[in-house]
Amino acid sequence: MTTKRLDYSKWDHIEISDDEDDTHPNVDTPSLFRWRHQARMDRMERDKKEKEEFQKGKGDHQQKFQQLKQKLNEVERSRSDDQAAKDLENLKLEMDALQKQEEEWKKKEEELMKKEKLTPLNIDTICKEGRVEKERGRANEEGKVDAS
Repeated sequence: MTTKRLDYSKWDHIEISDDEDDTHPNVDTPSLFRWRHQARMDRMERDKKEKEEFQKGKGDHQQKFQQLKQKLNEVERSRSDDQAAKDLENLKLEMDALQKQEEEWKKKEEELMKKEKLTPLNIDTICKEGRVEKERGRANEEGKVDAS
């Protein structure tokens, strides 16, 4: 019977500022730790904003894509005169452009995921709360909790 070994490789590249002994004697160590922590927090905030902007842009793009798809279906089902043919051709050109943009959004998403994966762990990101235990018990009519 073989036992499965634990993979500790994710712990190899942890960004910890408190345990560094290579500070210069003329630099105030607590101040250095605060500066590094602030820089880390600023970087995390910048990455969070970048991710939010990406999600918003991708959502807007998907909404445009769905609207254009609906218009295309409506034009295809409606009349079949010269104006409809022109509208259909224009809509297909727009659809092609949106599909190219869709590919660009996918590339951006892959880059963002890769960047997020390569970001070193630090004290603020190393542990995340998995789930919150609810208080066990039931509230009776008076609002008191029965521990049953």
